[in-house]
Amino acid sequence: MLNKNFKYTVIALILFGLSGCNQRTIVLHPGENGAQPQRTQPVIKSPEIKEEILINQNPNLGNPIDVPTNNPLLGQAVGDYNDSNHYQEENITEEPVVENGVIERISFPIDEYKYIKKTGGSTVSGSIYVENSHNAEKIMGKKVKLYLNPVTSYSRQWYQESYLGGYKMSKSDNRLYNYLKYTVSNSNGKFNFFGLASGNYYLVGTITCGQECGYSETKTVLLVQEIFVGNGVTNVNLMKHVP
Repeated sequence: MLNKNFKYTVIALILFGLSGCNQRTIVLHPGENGAQPQRTQPVIKSPEIKEEILINQNPNLGNPIDVPTNNPLLGQAVGDYNDSNHYQEENITEEPVVENGVIERISFPIDEYKYIKKTGGSTVSGSIYVENSHNAEKIMGKKVKLYLNPVTSYSRQWYQESYLGGYKMSKSDNRLYNYLKYTVSNSNGKFNFFGLASGNYYLVGTITCGQECGYSETKTVLLVQEIFVGNGVTNVNLMKHVP
């Protein structure tokens, strides 16, 4: 019996020793209230960004540009053609070249005129006259020549600088006359244009008069009006108050 107990004791000691050699100790550091531990990610600092461009203080920006302050046309949008081939005016922003009191015309804008239709089915009808500002008398333009000039950057320069500004212009490009429409008024000052394409035009005519217009001598009065020609008949009176 003693040998049997001794035998069992030896076996137990051997087993206990083997289990002691294989045991691993794991130490956990739980968070508050027994929460599971969390791994801490390394903190990556973003690079510091410095503002390098300082208005009016950065020497790398170059010299300032002089911008004219007396040009009312500066910065206005440039027009284009719409689906009906109706040209919307294109403003002139460059300073005109003046030599010996004559303004040089801009280059003939072929790209604009190639969109202008020379014929159509519209009509312009009206009367041409001047009105004396003193007595309201109407002096009709009898048997006078009138013409229609399509509105483009080329004709707009003439309207602004010559008609409104009073400057003389250099000779116009001969290609312009392919797009002008002419007519003559009757003895009552009435006129008609036929076969026009719709669009914007300058209607131009002249009347020569003297004392009946309030002048001390005979003068030729230039009359210009921008009109829009739509479908059908457009009625318009070309008139001006004098003197």
